[in-house]
Amino acid sequence: MKNNEIIKGIIISIFDAFKRGDTKEIEKHLHEEASVWDVFTPYMITGKKNLEEFHSRDQTQKKSRGDLSIELEEPKIREWNDFAIATYYLEFTYLEPNALKGKVRITDLFVLEKDQWKIMHHHEGLVPED
Repeated sequence: MKNNEIIKGIIISIFDAFKRGDTKEIEKHLHEEASVWDVFTPYMITGKKNLEEFHSRDQTQKKSRGDLSIELEEPKIREWNDFAIATYYLEFTYLEPNALKGKVRITDLFVLEKDQWKIMHHHEGLVPED
């Protein structure tokens, strides 16, 4: 399987796991020293312990809302030696209660470590409506 297909599969599996509430599946794709700038969190989350706590809180906010649908646009993946960058858009819709929807632009920095692609940094930002 080509690296681009592997990386795309990781991205899809992470968002599928988020919808299922499977934080362990998400965390297995993160580097030990990964960092995340989440669209709903005002500060950067860094390191395994902090990311585990964040994923627990993130699931709590998800459970406070109605059903979630996520649509991913095709990621653009560029690779250099042991690094890759994936950029893509995601549209999300939470139904009532606490309905919310938006479009997010995402950048994931991957590093190849021990023959496995791991996310070193995940960055989300809301796309302005206009």
